[in-house]
Amino acid sequence: LSLPSPPLLNLAPCSDLRSFVRCFRPARAHWSMAQGPAPGCDGPQFEAIDFTDLHELIEAAQQGGAKDDPVAAALELGVQETKRVASDIDSRLDVLQEESVGDYVASFGSFEDLHQEILSTDAVLEKMERMLGTFQSDLSTISDEIKMLQGDSLQMNMKLRNRRALQTLMSEYVSSVVVSPQLVRQICEEEINEAYLGYLSELNKKLDHVKQQEMQKLPSCAQSAPELEKLRTKAVARIKDFLLQKINSLKKPKTNLQILQRNVLVRFKFFTQFLAEHHPAVADEVKQYYVATMSVVYLKQFKTYVTSLQKLELEYAPTKADLLVSNEGQSGGAAGRLWDNLGLGRSVQLKDKGNVFSLSGRDALLQNLEKDPIIAHTNQVKYYHEQLFRSHQMLLMDTATSEFLFLNDFFDTKGDHALFVDVFGKTTQFFLESLESFLTNCWDSVGLLLMVRIVDFYRKRNKQREVSCLDSYMDALQLLLWPRLKYVLDANIVSLRKACQQNLQAPANHNPHLVTRRYAELAASLHALSSSEDSALPDTLNQPLHVMQQEFCQLLNHMASKLGQQEGLVFLVNNHDLVLTVFHERHLQRGVTQPFEELLGDNWQKFVESQLMRHYPELLTFVKDTEPLVADIDETSVRVQPGQGPPRGVDVHKMEQVVRNFSANWKKEVDSIHKHVMTSFSNFSNGTEILKQVLTQLLLYYTRLQKVIKKCFPQQPPAFAHDLVANTTILVEIKQYSRSLV
Repeated sequence: LSLPSPPLLNLAPCSDLRSFVRCFRPARAHWSMAQGPAPGCDGPQFEAIDFTDLHELIEAAQQGGAKDDPVAAALELGVQETKRVASDIDSRLDVLQEESVGDYVASFGSFEDLHQEILSTDAVLEKMERMLGTFQSDLSTISDEIKMLQGDSLQMNMKLRNRRALQTLMSEYVSSVVVSPQLVRQICEEEINEAYLGYLSELNKKLDHVKQQEMQKLPSCAQSAPELEKLRTKAVARIKDFLLQKINSLKKPKTNLQILQRNVLVRFKFFTQFLAEHHPAVADEVKQYYVATMSVVYLKQFKTYVTSLQKLELEYAPTKADLLVSNEGQSGGAAGRLWDNLGLGRSVQLKDKGNVFSLSGRDALLQNLEKDPIIAHTNQVKYYHEQLFRSHQMLLMDTATSEFLFLNDFFDTKGDHALFVDVFGKTTQFFLESLESFLTNCWDSVGLLLMVRIVDFYRKRNKQREVSCLDSYMDALQLLLWPRLKYVLDANIVSLRKACQQNLQAPANHNPHLVTRRYAELAASLHALSSSEDSALPDTLNQPLHVMQQEFCQLLNHMASKLGQQEGLVFLVNNHDLVLTVFHERHLQRGVTQPFEELLGDNWQKFVESQLMRHYPELLTFVKDTEPLVADIDETSVRVQPGQGPPRGVDVHKMEQVVRNFSANWKKEVDSIHKHVMTSFSNFSNGTEILKQVLTQLLLYYTRLQKVIKKCFPQQPPAFAHDLVANTTILVEIKQYSRSLV
């Protein structure tokens, strides 16, 4: 580490040793006290030495003649050396001073040139300062002139705007007051076309201007007001005649009303605005004439269309005789049946008769609700009523939407329904009355539900179009359809209930009953039509469909009770299976099919037990009676107890009889079961599954019998044990039957 240099000593020549010491002491002391211990020195620290009395010591030594004192001699020698060094330094400084003076004298010319250049530069800068001052003064003058010119420009611009505004105002005023001969000729004589709208617009501006209260005070307006009034009267008369003529053209047969309205009348909608503003009475007269004309035109056209559609309807309409259970003939009661037996009743061709209970593709209508309406005069196909209903209701919806938008545009109704109701009121009333008349004798619940779905779809479509003019009409349709649908469903429910109460004739065989087929088709159709995700129909139909299901099941049980236990079970299985088959074909939801699946499963089990009890009564009775007696026996513990016999109450003789009889007759009885099962069930798959369950259950009962025998004879099998049929033999027989049924 480098120590900091001590401060320079004052090397000025000292007169004596005392002066040297005096010069040395303060400097040294200053360095020692200021710097402190030397950096990087970790040794002991010493305080500064005080040389105050040193000169006294030296003086005393000199006076005392102590010349040989080494301390005094050393001090004396140091003083002399210091004086010599100081003298050398002074001589060197004198030499350097003389040399620097010589260099300065040699460079004097250069300094003089530099001084002259500085003076010249200063003169140039002073001149530039004067020029910049002059330029600044000129700029100030120019700025003042620009401000003055800017003020003049703003003033002139303001005057120009005022003059132009005055010119525009005066021009508008003159044009609004002055009635030119050209305008008079255009209003009174020119043909009414699209150019006439411009003439009428100019007249409308003049009339609006004259009506202002401030203008009426001016003499010029007072002079032109009579002429404008004459023009207004003439324009109103011509516009009225023109509009009435165009409205009359709507009465012509085979006229496309929408094209005439959009391409002709809408282009002249300013005429109705002009009349409403300048002659409200004439405007109302034109409006009423349009209402009277179009209400008759629409009513006539829709009546004609509906009449032509009725010729395409299926001739046979479902009647009260087409309920789930009905004792009435097609011609009505006993008399009708008599006429039918004699061949004099009403004959209905199959192609003209629809399916009352089954959908039979009728639901395809719901996928074509936006299809074009039926063209009656070019079509010879027969349709269900709901298809015709969709056709004329779609035409009504499209026509009503177009008319509502036209009225809103042409007469500026601002969405008000009053004028639309005046135009379409008779037409909607006609449809409501027609529907009410049709519903009086309608017993087609499938068709009614389809019509409900149609109305619901068109209501949502109008909502998407943001057109609400037919909302009240749609509500009225629903209020007619829903009560009738519920009435028809209730009538079907009542027919089921009455059939049960009045002891409906027992079925001739165990095949599916006609009522089952009807119920399955009707219930599947209604469930399928009410299962739409965006429809609220399920909540409304759940209750009557649930009641109908209960009444149908009760009727089936009642008819099955008349056939005996065996035939009754077969009858129930066949009928429940038919219902499930129809439901599965319609892909109905699990909640709809589950009740009948449970009923079918229960009846299967009952039939299996009844068949086994019928053909193997001894086996089933013995197993059921004996199993409780040996239930507490542990086969393992009994084997180690010799001499243990059958428990008390077990009839060994009966056990032997059961074993021998089963061994002798089991194949014959299995064949008998096979024949009975395969001839009893109308569904081959059902018969196959039931036969498998019967044989499997038989094997289970026989296995239980073997367990009873082992518990009764744990030590040694009885003598009749060799008559037991091996389980593998029964399994082989079951597999043979299974292969033969595949």
